[in-house]
Amino acid sequence: MQRRLKPDTPAIIEIRTDVPPSWAGWSFSANGRHLVSPDRDRITPERLAGLLWRNSMELRRAGLRSRREAEKLVRRGTVKVVIVDLADWHLRHFGKRLARERYSIS
Repeated sequence: MQRRLKPDTPAIIEIRTDVPPSWAGWSFSANGRHLVSPDRDRITPERLAGLLWRNSMELRRAGLRSRREAEKLVRRGTVKVVIVDLADWHLRHFGKRLARERYSIS
């Protein structure tokens, strides 16, 4: 049972804070044991700590000091986008399609 500092204090204390816009929709479960996403997925503090630990160990193994360094490495390369008509691509790779000849049995 939860101990109260004074007998007349309420058992449930509601804490409200300003949440940044990127965290809009996130909340805690009724018992306070899970962080709940807007999609209603739940995560425990232990699981979240484990995910953060794994992330830091992967960065450490890669020799990077932060996630930002990893993102900079990805952004360094240039990306080339080529749009090709599917019919042209098919013609170049497979050649012209031949119509099937009909055989008649005599």
